[in-house]
Amino acid sequence: MECLVIADHPAASVELCGISMMERSLRTLQACGFTRALILTDSEELMSETRHASSSHWTKIARNFAARRTGPVTLEQLVAVWPDDRRDLLVLRGDSVFDARLLRLLRTQNSPVALVDSGVPAKLLPLVSSLPMTNRGRFCGAALLSRDWVSGRSAPLEEALCAGLEDESLLAFDVATHFWYSAELHRDLRAYWFPSPCPVHNKLVENVILNAAQKGTLDIPALVHAPIENFIVGKLCKTAVTPNQLTIFCNIIAGGATILFATGHLGWAIAVALGVGVLDGLDGKLARVKLETSKAGQLEHFFDVLFENSWWIALAFYLHSTGKLPGAYHYLLLLLSAEALAKLARSSILRSSGKSVGELSRFDRIVRLIGARRNVHVWILAVGIVLRNPAVAFVLVAWWETITAAAHLPRAAWTLWVGRSNAPRKGR
Repeated sequence: MECLVIADHPAASVELCGISMMERSLRTLQACGFTRALILTDSEELMSETRHASSSHWTKIARNFAARRTGPVTLEQLVAVWPDDRRDLLVLRGDSVFDARLLRLLRTQNSPVALVDSGVPAKLLPLVSSLPMTNRGRFCGAALLSRDWVSGRSAPLEEALCAGLEDESLLAFDVATHFWYSAELHRDLRAYWFPSPCPVHNKLVENVILNAAQKGTLDIPALVHAPIENFIVGKLCKTAVTPNQLTIFCNIIAGGATILFATGHLGWAIAVALGVGVLDGLDGKLARVKLETSKAGQLEHFFDVLFENSWWIALAFYLHSTGKLPGAYHYLLLLLSAEALAKLARSSILRSSGKSVGELSRFDRIVRLIGARRNVHVWILAVGIVLRNPAVAFVLVAWWETITAAAHLPRAAWTLWVGRSNAPRKGR
């Protein structure tokens, strides 16, 4: 897949959440499956910046450059650089931010189409007021064009696209009329786009990007953690810290909590565990903000399970060895078994319905809000330790996990049955 990026200095060099607009465009295109990008620019400085920039997050997309004269981009300039082997070409502004879902949908269209937005949210209107308005909505700065459509016209590109929308020779893909659901984040999330902001609007666009990195269907502790995580990620994204470094750091700290639980330093252990609750959300959110997701990052879930189970085992060891809870290992077995069943139920629901259990009904949302999860367990244990009764808190954690599993299992069975009932049957 190949695309054409129109980018000029200084707008395409504006830094947002730690990376330039140009680099963000390339990372987004790579995430959408594009392997080649032709960058059309009138800036030798931008050519040099982009050519010599080194990033492991765009190594799969080859960059070629084409120079043009200063001024509005014309259709003639597009024809002059149009790849010989391409009938259709995605064309976009390199000084704009596009939700990857927008570009993925554009590339699947079968006719020339331009991205428009007839219902820009009020808070984003100051960002897009400079972009042209058409009878189909405000032009967003991206279009899928065919060689035939471009070759038969002569005008500045943006003017030609707006005229094509007006006379309907160019179809409109309207952001406002599309239903936007993010399977990755498990929530409805309107696709975002905006051009390079002026400095006074930097905070606004950073908040848009941070909000777009927030997962849905959270439990109560995660709702408390979210604004703290956003504040920290807002600072970290402007540094050289990487998501994988955060993952390693978080697991080292979590390992320290295991030692503290096992040795009976419960106050310090729970304080560290509470901190890990925030730290554990930083790596994934930073990766989504800076488009630095990787296969290595997927191992995070394995390490999460490893360290959280080590906490329960260490605490059970301490409570049993000190005689504070002689049956600690029985409750540990109950906790781990119920936790395994609950995770099996949640994963089967996700596979069969495409949604997390907390999205299915109001009852399931309530269970997700207060049900057993690591952060909820840590809060229960924190209360028990403050009240000087960690044994009772551990017993409550085990039974709370059991009750949660009992709530998830019938839902999983029902979802699987409905899925099989609705599946198309093969003919005889």
